[in-house]
Amino acid sequence: MASIFQRKKGGAWWIKYYANGRQVYYSLGTKDARVAKRVKRQIEGEDAKGELLAPSKTPLPAFLEDFCKFLSTIRTKKSYSADLSVLRIFFGPVCPSLFHGSCVNTRWRAGNSKPVEDQKAHLHIRASFLEEITASVMEGFISRRIREDRIAPKTANRYREVLHRMFGYATKNWGFVPTDRRNPNPAASVERRREPAHNIKYLSVGQIAEQLRVFDDSPTLKAMVATFIYAGLRREEGLWLTVDDVDLDKRLIYVRAKLINGEHWQPKTKRNRVVPISGALHKILAAYSPQRSEPWFFPSPRGRRWDADNFSQDLREINRSHGLSWSCLDFRHTFGSHLAQKGESLYKIAELMGNSPEICRRHYAALMPEKMHDVVEFTPGTSPAADKTEVILKQILEKLDQKEPASVGPKLRLIRTAGEEAVS
Repeated sequence: MASIFQRKKGGAWWIKYYANGRQVYYSLGTKDARVAKRVKRQIEGEDAKGELLAPSKTPLPAFLEDFCKFLSTIRTKKSYSADLSVLRIFFGPVCPSLFHGSCVNTRWRAGNSKPVEDQKAHLHIRASFLEEITASVMEGFISRRIREDRIAPKTANRYREVLHRMFGYATKNWGFVPTDRRNPNPAASVERRREPAHNIKYLSVGQIAEQLRVFDDSPTLKAMVATFIYAGLRREEGLWLTVDDVDLDKRLIYVRAKLINGEHWQPKTKRNRVVPISGALHKILAAYSPQRSEPWFFPSPRGRRWDADNFSQDLREINRSHGLSWSCLDFRHTFGSHLAQKGESLYKIAELMGNSPEICRRHYAALMPEKMHDVVEFTPGTSPAADKTEVILKQILEKLDQKEPASVGPKLRLIRTAGEEAVS
């Protein structure tokens, strides 16, 4: 039998029952007695049918280690690293996968490596079991980060997204049963923050020329920046281009998954695509003749694949010395923005950039105001649709009036007379 009670008059209702020999009690989060009684009847019904489950006790460190290994199999390297960062800030280094790395490059100074200082230790949620991570705990953590660290709504929603996936995995693979029966996935009850409209930066035609002039003395960097601007590639898509991926004869760039030197890479959306090479880009790439270092089309100064962070740092320093502040993301938005202003459909832009049409709509729809001009044209007091219908009907009637009636042969008439059934 289950029982409901209030700890103080007028307060929230609590429920208490036994499941598998264990006492369970928690707040129902409501002051309405009818709601509390309905939950009580539901629990008693499940108990009578033998379907009542007690809350589970999932050891947090072991579960998180297993969940991190699962993420490594379904996420790209960059996305996996971002997910680990979210979990590390929320839980702290409670399992090997969430341990902090070294602040010294161990490839060169293995003996001098030391762990990175945990600067978010004051934020970590301390818990021994996953069931202790309730919706209120997650909501409090995210709200605190918004207040104290001024994280953006998009970052707050990112925490919610990773935690939601974590609880979904726990339910399917670890038999997770929450204490609060109302929330099978506690993260689903966390408030989703409203994200503001996207404010993108892109280069004008004059600014594109100004940016490319900066790299006149560096053919490789000029060709790379031109590729980001005129083909709309993501940073890592450009850095992972091989000689076979760029076909100047067919004027095509192939953005596709590959395995090189035992390292696998694939596009962010896990979909291969082909981007045509424009005339402006073809002119620059045709004149680009670097010291080839197979297999990379844009080798680093050491003849290897560019490290993404090192490339961005070099680009930032060179641009800063010339009073510029554009980044690879700005170059990519330049490609999409100019196509949108040219009147290309959002579907085509999405296909070329490897995005979904919805993302392109949020980024570039505001740059296509002229597409609505014909929509707002109407005469006050009339309906544009009705006007078009009247014109069409008038044209049909005029054509019918112009036609001469077709000749018709003599008709047979049936005449009935007395005593006869029918005579023709």
